[in-house]
Amino acid sequence: FLSFIGFKCPVCSKFVSSDEMDLHLVMCLTKPRITYNEDVLSKDAGECAICLEELQQGDTIARLPCLCIYHKGQVFLTLCIDEWFEVNRSCPEHPSD
Repeated sequence: FLSFIGFKCPVCSKFVSSDEMDLHLVMCLTKPRITYNEDVLSKDAGECAICLEELQQGDTIARLPCLCIYHKGQVFLTLCIDEWFEVNRSCPEHPSD
């Protein structure tokens, strides 16, 4: 019987073994946050992968370096990308980038 002894990282929420926690925290805390350009959507673009609401012409959006787009600002009481970035430091659809 093997048991996993580790911790949940307070930065990225991944589970990390106790012997790797110090290194993981340093890496997590020093990894630069992804930035994005704010824009207004010129045409309907499908569903926002964070709030699952439609991205519609005229919506304020955030365009990430990977070219994924998400709502920027409040949509149905959700802050979409800004709220996502409070917990995660990567694109919801490209987490390894």
